[in-house]
Amino acid sequence: MALIACVECGRQISDQAAACPNCGHPVPPSTQATAAPPSEQKPAGKRRTGCVLIILIVVILAIVAACLLMSVRSSAPIATAASGYPTETREERLARLLEEVNDERRDDDIRLLAAKDLMAFHGDTAEGKAAAALAETFEERIRKANRGKQWSYWTNRDPMTGKTALGAEVRSNNTHSFDFPYAGAQHATLTLRRHPQHGSNVFLQIERGQLQCSYSGCDVLVRFGDAQPRTYRATGPSDSSSETLFIQGFADFQKRMEAADTVRIQANVYRQGAPTWEFDVSGFDAARIKRQ
Repeated sequence: MALIACVECGRQISDQAAACPNCGHPVPPSTQATAAPPSEQKPAGKRRTGCVLIILIVVILAIVAACLLMSVRSSAPIATAASGYPTETREERLARLLEEVNDERRDDDIRLLAAKDLMAFHGDTAEGKAAAALAETFEERIRKANRGKQWSYWTNRDPMTGKTALGAEVRSNNTHSFDFPYAGAQHATLTLRRHPQHGSNVFLQIERGQLQCSYSGCDVLVRFGDAQPRTYRATGPSDSSSETLFIQGFADFQKRMEAADTVRIQANVYRQGAPTWEFDVSGFDAARIKRQ
């Protein structure tokens, strides 16, 4: 409630009175806007929060729908995706593989893959059964083509004699992991060498560790192919390094090695037992280390 001046007599009267108590002049109704009840007012903050929630829900639904669509598209060709041709039929795949297998302009490794696919996808057909024999043929041709490529041949000029040292070396197929401080998988190397001063030698080298073979000698086991293991005498190098040992009997070792495709050498290593290294010695070319 507030006091206002009467428009007739000028006295202060209540704005809630119907007429002036002094002169009886009626009080006109207030022209001020009536404020809305608090319960009818909607805070702007709540309106914004509701809009954000609606937008967030719409975005989430759109993402879920997109993911479902991608999942359906990616899983649809899964039955034929292994062949690399998701839209081809069984008959089309058979024709394609037969063409790849019989195309002599292709490399044998590609034709081998096609033959294996024929066996996998069409093994119940005559073409699939014939592919098994073709796969063996391709594997044998690939093996022969790569035979001996694992060997590395080298020549060094001996500064003292002025003559050439010849050597051939091959890396082991397998590795061994030793304890600290020689941790980590490591290969071994088998070397045959003809040297103008030091003669003909066979030696085994490891990358890290201590081969237990002194300069006075030790024994190592060597197995050529499927034959029984043989014991060879070996010695350590003159510089007392621990990563190399020299296997005696060069001529016998080379002869037996040439008759086998695999050589396994077992030697004692300090605190590591007696690991065995396996070497693919197929295709060794003795003429390349033969002194003229």
